[in-house]
Amino acid sequence: MRLVEKEPVLRAALRVVAGVALAALVTAPASLLAQDWRGGKARVDGIVKGTKGEPIEGCKVSLRWGRSTHGGPDLTTDKKGRWAIFGLVGGPWDIDFEAPGYQTKKISVDLQEGARNPSVEMELEPAAQAAPAAAAPAEVQISVGGKKISKETAAAIEAGNQAMAAKNWAGARENYVKALAELPDNTPLLQRVAAAYLGENNVDEALRYAHQITEKDPQESSAWMMIAEIELQRGNLEAGKVALDKIPPDKITNPQPFLNVGILSINAKKPAEAEPAFDRAIAIKPDLADAYYYRGLARMQLKKNTEAKADLQKALELAPNGPDAKDIRDLLKTMP
Repeated sequence: MRLVEKEPVLRAALRVVAGVALAALVTAPASLLAQDWRGGKARVDGIVKGTKGEPIEGCKVSLRWGRSTHGGPDLTTDKKGRWAIFGLVGGPWDIDFEAPGYQTKKISVDLQEGARNPSVEMELEPAAQAAPAAAAPAEVQISVGGKKISKETAAAIEAGNQAMAAKNWAGARENYVKALAELPDNTPLLQRVAAAYLGENNVDEALRYAHQITEKDPQESSAWMMIAEIELQRGNLEAGKVALDKIPPDKITNPQPFLNVGILSINAKKPAEAEPAFDRAIAIKPDLADAYYYRGLARMQLKKNTEAKADLQKALELAPNGPDAKDIRDLLKTMP
């Protein structure tokens, strides 16, 4: 029990979570976060035609998720002008259509998981039909979430996205905050502001914006996850647990928050609450050595010596040269 109550153990575990939490929210170009739009149950398809009804083959269809990293897939239409994709997360999506010899078009849609989404029918106009060079070009109407915005706001969002990709958190935050003047209730934009603040290590502002998101959309899982991670990093066990309880279990794919709940519970001398937290961490990642180690310590406090010994042996099997390996071996020597 002496090992669990030492502050360095908690701090070490929380440092791991801090790295994971930040990566999961703000590093748009990173290999892990570039996939945060995958794994959902949404399906969408469509067809691209010309003004005479002819199918357009080879049209590039770019889908970008309106939340977090703004990542997404690029597709190409087939000979019949059709395209389709499934396995997307739900929420707002921006879709761009680009084909040689045609004018590019941009739309926004809201995809639902577990329900059939309407097929997207897109008609592209030939580039030759654009306004003559002598005529003043028509002003392009840009919309986000169905709301028309100025070109200045659109430019601010694009600059924010570029800054976010470059990990220029301050630049991203400044541009996103400018865009909020026209889009104060846009939750994906609020999410990016919160993520930028988190990148700047300004957790107070990140938490404030995350709470704004949940007030506008109580079902927004990513905001609740940010709140849970920040509260747990601060050692606020109950606040972290409340936030985690707001997230559907199938939306939580990172074991770290539950590992933190368990460690904080052990430090609070609540092994009965720590054990199920480690159970959930192991259910998400069965080869997580730390979860077996700490669950073993919790079970020792609960006098479940047989189960505790099995957990410690499993932790040693998974990480025989890990930072806790020596402590685990010493503990096992004391157990019958």
